[in-house]
Amino acid sequence: MQYPLNLVLALFALPLSIAAAQAAEFTGRLSLLGLAAKPEAGDSGYTEGESDSLSADQLGLRLMLDDILDRGEWALHLRATRQHFDGFPRSEINASNLFRYKDLRENWIDQSDGDNSTRAGIELDHAYYRHQTDKLTLTAGRQPLDWGSGRFWQPLNLFGAFMPTDLDTDYKPGIDGLVLDWYPSSHASFTAAYMLSPQGDNLLEDSAAAYYRRQVGQESEVAAAAGSISGNHVAGGSFESVWKGIGWRIEGAYYDLQEGDSGLFAIAGIDYQFDEGTAVALEWYRNDFGASRRRSLAAETADPLVVFQLQPLLAKTALGATVDRELTPLLRATYLLLTSSVKDAGNDRRYSFLHQLNFIYSIADEADFLASVLLASGDGLADDKLQSEFGHIPKSLTLRLRFYF
Repeated sequence: MQYPLNLVLALFALPLSIAAAQAAEFTGRLSLLGLAAKPEAGDSGYTEGESDSLSADQLGLRLMLDDILDRGEWALHLRATRQHFDGFPRSEINASNLFRYKDLRENWIDQSDGDNSTRAGIELDHAYYRHQTDKLTLTAGRQPLDWGSGRFWQPLNLFGAFMPTDLDTDYKPGIDGLVLDWYPSSHASFTAAYMLSPQGDNLLEDSAAAYYRRQVGQESEVAAAAGSISGNHVAGGSFESVWKGIGWRIEGAYYDLQEGDSGLFAIAGIDYQFDEGTAVALEWYRNDFGASRRRSLAAETADPLVVFQLQPLLAKTALGATVDRELTPLLRATYLLLTSSVKDAGNDRRYSFLHQLNFIYSIADEADFLASVLLASGDGLADDKLQSEFGHIPKSLTLRLRFYF
């Protein structure tokens, strides 16, 4: 297979040559991940009369080259991955696809046979230069952008956010554009972002948005965001504070879509940190674009906001809760509960639940091991159609070994 301009070799060789010529910092992360799931009747991936388990594995290497200059900094991150799916469908779609001018990915293996597939390749994930003055910072290139204050869901994260169940949240995918940060005072910041749409896609428009944050008093913060995201107009705000040691926050964004629909995506939450190292959080979710009735769930899966993960859930309302505790100096445990509901044909409310229990053990200063168990309950598939938000998800076990160097 011929790769245009020998992209793969060039991307690997460039950081090494630059690092040799300058005092740039070269670091990396190696991650080995395996997942096994056991579907039952009503679960995705279940086949009547068969008892095969589903599995997936991934070997990932991230190479990172960063350098800080007198008036700026630059970064170059490459991701090399080898993924294999046995019984799981492979998805290449996420929010970053909407805001990357060019994919900049090369695969040397890309095989697929139904739900069994193997892919290995390399992609340019971060590549940006940041110039700084006393109160201004201008960043150009492929860069991560992270807004919002929610713990599970962030309505103001207009360019995409991690899901509460994501296990790898160290590095947010980079998106292509220009970002200007202005710091009018030590307690306030203003960000203006212009992000490019995919090259040659006439259906998607470039995106532009602004984000303002300001500290109010000693323990409160207010934020506001507005913009046009792929042609959809959005505006919103947030407020977070502390009351008697309990942190609380509200955050919402109003969307006016090109198709003519409009609605509010909002969250409200609280969290508390106990003295013995236990943290708890609770967050309520509402999205006017979600389904309130079971018959609408199937249509939601094809909605562009859902496909590109800008709408995190299918249902209109949900509740999230988490407990995080340090069991020993080397072992941390986190429990996550998500629940949502829809009404059935008889107008009865039907609930589904998702439980995720994570254990992270620190092997060394630069290495850790994660074990994650995921269990779901609720109405499963019926005639291959969704009956609930989480009821069709098979129970699974994920193991991950991660090294930094």
